[in-house]
Amino acid sequence: MGMKCPKCQSNNPDTQQYCGDCGTKLIPSGEISPTKTLEIPTHELAVGSTFAGRYQIIKELGRGGMGRVYKVLDKDIDEKVALKLLNPEVADNEKIIKRFQNELKFARKIAHKNVCKIYHLAKKEETPYIIMEYVPGEDLKSLVKRKEKLANEEAISIAKQVCEGLVESHELGVVHRDLKPQNIMINEKGRVKIMDFGIS
Repeated sequence: MGMKCPKCQSNNPDTQQYCGDCGTKLIPSGEISPTKTLEIPTHELAVGSTFAGRYQIIKELGRGGMGRVYKVLDKDIDEKVALKLLNPEVADNEKIIKRFQNELKFARKIAHKNVCKIYHLAKKEETPYIIMEYVPGEDLKSLVKRKEKLANEEAISIAKQVCEGLVESHELGVVHRDLKPQNIMINEKGRVKIMDFGIS
């Protein structure tokens, strides 16, 4: 019968422990509690520490099924970037890592003002990580929750910018696998950035 992934809804064989598409830990249907959030362990980096001899941890920005994201200082170029550290379950899945590598080749080609830049995928002690543009601001989900209702002009502006970024990516053959309000960042000037192309 197989098991359905609780995150991406992909079907997986009964014998598989982790989703072959997104790396989420699979739980037999009888063990799933509808009120319990699925938590996936990952490495935790201390503020002030240096990762891979180059990236100084400033703060954690968030976490999800794929891993944790940190705001870091790239000491080699004295510039703030974002570091996404992949969960062990994802890192151990060769199929997922291969997909990341293939999709990032295309995602890195996107040079649009409304798409977060992806710099590279690397590995430290068998732990894959992704370096990307640091995007300050607020995600769309938080913005809507805070304001409760967006003005028509603001909503149209956000939607237009998202569409412009998607058009550019689709022309390059890159499809966003997890487009949602949490992956849309808006800065104080209203500039939109679509996050996580090729790494969702």
